[in-house]
Amino acid sequence: MITAVQDPTSIAARVLDAMPFAVIGLSRRDTVSFVNPAAETLLQRSAPLLRGRPLTDLLPTDAPLLDFIGRARREGGVMSARSIRVGSPHIAPIDLDVSASPDGDDGGLVLTFLPITRNTQDETNAEVNAFAQIARMLGHEVKNPLAGIVGAAQLLARQASDEQQPLLSLIREEGARIHRIVDRFTAFETFFSPRTRITNVHIVLDSVIDLAKASFGANARFELLYDPSLPEIEVDPDHLHEAALNLVKNAVEAVGNANKQARISVATRYRAGFRFAGRDGPRARGALEISVTDNGPGVPETTVARVFEPFFTTKSGGAGIGLAVVAEIMQAHGGFVVLDNSASGASLRLLFPMTRQKGAAK
Repeated sequence: MITAVQDPTSIAARVLDAMPFAVIGLSRRDTVSFVNPAAETLLQRSAPLLRGRPLTDLLPTDAPLLDFIGRARREGGVMSARSIRVGSPHIAPIDLDVSASPDGDDGGLVLTFLPITRNTQDETNAEVNAFAQIARMLGHEVKNPLAGIVGAAQLLARQASDEQQPLLSLIREEGARIHRIVDRFTAFETFFSPRTRITNVHIVLDSVIDLAKASFGANARFELLYDPSLPEIEVDPDHLHEAALNLVKNAVEAVGNANKQARISVATRYRAGFRFAGRDGPRARGALEISVTDNGPGVPETTVARVFEPFFTTKSGGAGIGLAVVAEIMQAHGGFVVLDNSASGASLRLLFPMTRQKGAAK
């Protein structure tokens, strides 16, 4: 099979490219021999960067997947396992069903990754109903004080000075955005279903920075490094705002804990060579990248593998849902979030599929 997919025009290669689930080929030395677009999305690397690399370079040494591959090597034949966590310290983890089968007589191995299916529909419905009830209760608790805040801002706007008007306008705009999010959250099943439209990401990012400066980032220094040649993309603007705001807030808080002034860089750029898997086969051969970089101490190595887990936090009083929400939003858009970590700071990158040609500046 490995030989058959070397030629991108072969039937085998085209079939693999069209598959909606990830397929990875390994040599007998466990280096990556081939990947399809869905696997590129799973590992968050393009095929040229993956081929020839040992799988141990991409996953932590204690990764459950490596243990599964070791057992498949020892026992031989076709092997499958349910709910194996696939991820690395740099990417959001996901639980998948995995199967491994020998590839010819040269010691190769083919890995197939499938989404987990629930045991019964009744179990799924019960979970959704329980979460939906909690969401409706939380939505009610948020909407009442929110209406009071927006109403007070409208009254203040009648007598505020010209200098105060931008802040009051920001309060009203953010109040309306929160109201939309709460409406979607109370309809729990659609909360992470993107309502996409052609969007100028730089306008959304500017609104995020304005909000940050007016609230938690008043003492931070922001550097905006936008690529003006980037086109508008199809994205849910509320989701983009929420994801970017979480990254900026996380960056400011990380530096604040180090007792120094936060310097936050927000940058955009085009990334060539990315292929994202879609339901109808591979799509988008490039990515629009949004990065938020701080000058903090970085993420402790003991916790870096868990930063995308829901409810995991090292902050006093933190809820531990910010980065988990970011990961869910990116997955809903067919993209992904990546963490680059060092002792001189952390950088979180959002990569969105680009479905429009890179061209006119916006």
